[in-house]
Amino acid sequence: MASLPKTQDTLPKTPPAARPTIYALGVASLLIGLIKTARPATISERTGLGEASMVRTLGLREMAAGAGLLLDGGDKRWLVAHGLNSAGQVAVLLKARPANPRQWRGLALFYGVILGLTLADIYAGQRLRKTKG
Repeated sequence: MASLPKTQDTLPKTPPAARPTIYALGVASLLIGLIKTARPATISERTGLGEASMVRTLGLREMAAGAGLLLDGGDKRWLVAHGLNSAGQVAVLLKARPANPRQWRGLALFYGVILGLTLADIYAGQRLRKTKG
């Protein structure tokens, strides 16, 4: 039975010091994107966004950025793409109109996730910059 590849095997172009950060960011992006793609109506309802198709689109973009990070995390363009994806999500979330406390909490959670991913992008970018010179 084949074993799962190690982080070092899945990110061959990424400097070793940056691999754990890039790997975690890529996996988190894939999982978050999968949730958005699988349950867009639920997320839309819980945030007051009102557009499930937009949530699904955000999920697909999130998964694409996560896959790019996992396949070629040493290329800083994937971090830039991931960061731009986060900025696009904020732009979409500005359209949300929460009507009750549950939606406000859902929207706050969504913004919190985006903030966490953005901070991870910045940290990963710094790790790449330090290791590449």
